[in-house]
Amino acid sequence: MYGVAAGSHLTSLAVRTAGLTKAYAGRTVVAGLNLEIPSGVVSGFVGPNGAGKTTTIRLLLGLVRPTAGTGSVLGEPLQHPARYLWQVGAMIEGPAFMPGLSGHDNLLCLAQAGGLPPIRVRQALERVGLADRGRDKVRSYSLGMKQRLGIAAALLPAPRLLVLDEPTNGLDPAGIAQMRELIASFRDEGMTVFVSSHLLSEVELVADHLVVIRAGSLVFQGTVQQLAQSQVPHIIAAVEHAADAGVVADIAGALDWDCEITAPGEVRAPLPPTTSGSEASARAAELNRRCHAAGVTLIRLDVSRPTLEDAFFGLTGTSSGDIR
Repeated sequence: MYGVAAGSHLTSLAVRTAGLTKAYAGRTVVAGLNLEIPSGVVSGFVGPNGAGKTTTIRLLLGLVRPTAGTGSVLGEPLQHPARYLWQVGAMIEGPAFMPGLSGHDNLLCLAQAGGLPPIRVRQALERVGLADRGRDKVRSYSLGMKQRLGIAAALLPAPRLLVLDEPTNGLDPAGIAQMRELIASFRDEGMTVFVSSHLLSEVELVADHLVVIRAGSLVFQGTVQQLAQSQVPHIIAAVEHAADAGVVADIAGALDWDCEITAPGEVRAPLPPTTSGSEASARAAELNRRCHAAGVTLIRLDVSRPTLEDAFFGLTGTSSGDIR
């Protein structure tokens, strides 16, 4: 019902920008973004709070004008938002509704204001699982229901592109799981979903594609798999006697591995990012054999590959206390 028309090319770009920039009173909030968001995917837009995510979304929706740069949304130029906004649905900074009206009547007001057929209201409520509560006043809705009503409002134009700004904010774990399933279902129908969040752990569970920004600048763009594969795995060896760490480092050096002693009695050797799991295990086994032959006892031997969260922290310069 809300999907892209048959025959659409999933390899085409739903959003493309070149040098997109926005400055306020001399302070640059978005700095030269070059976005390429494929059609038909869930693209997670992640970065620490204050990284410029909401401003970027406002630029794409024509709510603010760029200071510099160009782009297109659904093939139409960014400088003419009227040409594409009729195919875009959006929920930004939390939905706002009249609490004394029912969910149905709130959506009906929006549909009438947008010149949309009233049948879209029922369809949207059904799509987000609120059909049985549509006649209840919004003041009786839980936070999760209000978020789903906000998405229903965004679905009214039957969009090809759905833009959601922090849709899981304030939700409990059950609500987050329901929101994740809902977003995935839109993708399965062929819709492009651009969802911003500071919760990388949630985005990675549903996103095919990631855009990571820091202080308004792009630091990564690509598939989740590409981000994972960009992380350098390590072999970590810990010895029984700290003095033997130098021996292990010499053995690794004889194998033409770069390595360093990272703590008393611990040696870390990076592996090429493309190293397969079986190859990494074979390298660890060879190191173990050589250490045994040299009379060195290992009390720990691991192959460690950084997680996506580790990658995020490295790209954005944040710590785990800055992003959950």
